Amino acid sequence: MSLSKKLKIMLLVIIIILVTIAVLLFLLIRIMHTPTTGEQISEYDNPAKALLVIDVQEDYTGLNRKLPPLFRNVDRQINTLNKIINKAAESGIVVIYVRQIVINNFLTRNIIRRTIDGLPGTEMDSRISVINNNDFTKKIGDSFSNPELNTFLIRNHVNKLYLAGLDAAYCVRFTAMGGINRGYSVYVLKDAVMTQKNLDDILEQYKKDGIGVITSTEFFK
Repeated sequence: MSLSKKLKIMLLVIIIILVTIAVLLFLLIRIMHTPTTGEQISEYDNPAKALLVIDVQEDYTGLNRKLPPLFRNVDRQINTLNKIINKAAESGIVVIYVRQIVINNFLTRNIIRRTIDGLPGTEMDSRISVINNNDFTKKIGDSFSNPELNTFLIRNHVNKLYLAGLDAAYCVRFTAMGGINRGYSVYVLKDAVMTQKNLDDILEQYKKDGIGVITSTEFFK
């Protein structure tokens, strides 16, 4: 086989590999950014409320994260979140912690590089007040992609959700939409979410999606 033919074959193989990687990344992003659907919740005689603290993990916000920070004013947001968690506990609102766990493979280790399954950084930010063992993990943006979360909420007769954490443009929004798809009333605490995008634009999108928006002050009342 001539050298030129070998080079052409090598080039073709490289192109096939790159195209395959691009397709896999596209599919991964699409799956991660699609809210789930599920069975509608029932009407309860004595409905409960729940606070979901989403993805506030060491790799994203922690002091021991491996990569540069993603968000601004994290200390202030952590302080607000802890006040909300403590208020929820005092008010009988069920507090739930949700963590993103990314599948451990070559692509995720070298491209996503955060909250990789089996590696340090998947745990909640050490500054977050963890008051119980209501810990649920997810592999895509929508927290309801883990069916155990919805089972837990149904078992506790929850019909109203308050969401806080990150990212407001992605996992918080997709979780909110996943909740709405199942019949929950969903409210996002706008001063207790983090994002790299323009928050005002995101809040406008929330309203279009039927997601309620309140402040932590309103929550405390």
